[in-house]
Formats: sequence, C-alpha cells, structure tokens
Amino acid sequence: MIGIRRWAILAAFLWLAIASEARKKLKRDELESLKSIETDIDEEFDELESCQCGVFMSQQIGIREGRRRPRGPPEGEPVVTYDTESPSLPCGTGGFKHCISKCLDVILKYLPRAGPVICGAVERDVYREKAFLFIRNCGGQWTPTNFSAGKEFCCTDGQHHKC
Repeated sequence: MIGIRRWAILAAFLWLAIASEARKKLKRDELESLKSIETDIDEEFDELESCQCGVFMSQQIGIREGRRRPRGPPEGEPVVTYDTESPSLPCGTGGFKHCISKCLDVILKYLPRAGPVICGAVERDVYREKAFLFIRNCGGQWTPTNFSAGKEFCCTDGQHHKC
C-alpha cells in the first residue's frame, strides 16, 4: 500500500512539474510572439511619408455616359490636390487609412463650395460629372478611395452652374 501511495505522489509531482513547464513555455512563446508583432509594427512605422489627396473628375477615371473603362490609374493630373505639411504618415495599410481620413477632413471643409472650386480649377467644360477622391501615399500611384461627391458638377467657361 505504501508503494502505491509513493507512486501516486511521484506521478502527481511529475504531472505538476510538466504542467508548470508547459505553462512557462506557453507564456514564453506568447511573449516572443508579442515582441515579433511589436517589431513588425515598428518597422511599418519607420518609413514616414507625406500624403497627397487628389480629386479627379468622371472622365479622368473613365466614366463616360455612365460607362466605365477598364480599371487603372486616372488619366492626367488631379483637378484639385492637397498635400500634408510634412512626412507624418507611415507606409502600409495604417498609413493608407490615416491618409484617407486626413483627406476627408480637408474635403469636408470645402464641400459646401466645391462647385466653384472645381469649376475654377478644371480647364474644360464639365457636364454632369462627379468628383472622385484618390490618394497617393509613399510615392506610389494614385489609389482610389471609393469616395465621391454625391452630386454632379456642371461648369461652363470656369463658372459653376446647376446641371
């Protein structure tokens, strides 16, 4: 009976020791995983760039008479642009989202007088075209944001008028 009791105590002790080591290893692995994630985030934020906002009209992105050309970068230069003051946004997904947010903040300030601003900047007559927001972060190509003015613009000789 004493032999069985000793074996049971020994088995319980070994089980506790193994469980304790397993918990320590799990915590060590979690800590290393967190350090790896922190390193990845730090590397993503090492490269800071400025953000550019660009407004392109329907024709520039290929929408003519309600039909869209194959996807690709917009044609020509944006009608209106805005650049952040200094390199302040990281490259990558986080920077892309922050860039869109900054652009929307600026555009919302000018939205009430968007018609005269766009018509004064565009160098052609515009008939029933929408304005689309694109951004350029980290020196890449203009990237669509899927944001556009809800209204259509009409301009003749640089003057805005109702469509």
